[in-house]
Amino acid sequence: MTSKKSHELCCVLGNNIRFKIINYLASGEKCVCNIFKKFGLPQNLTSHHLGILRESGFIVDRKDGKWVYYSLNKKTLIELKKTIDNILNVKKDNSF
Repeated sequence: MTSKKSHELCCVLGNNIRFKIINYLASGEKCVCNIFKKFGLPQNLTSHHLGILRESGFIVDRKDGKWVYYSLNKKTLIELKKTIDNILNVKKDNSF
């Protein structure tokens, strides 16, 4: 993962609502209706944040009839974790 992509992903998670949505989706796939009810947000604001998370690669969506279901894209999270692990290893080797 490039430094630019890592930076973009961290910026996406820098928003408290998006960070909470990611944590909520960690327990499994959720319908958009459940997500906006969970956080007490208007559906349009929830959809805005879900769109950003989807465009960044953090989540994927699946349509079932009139509902859209969201789940984590674990590949993106694993790549970001590897980048953070690399940073920690470099710092560890340089003894801060």
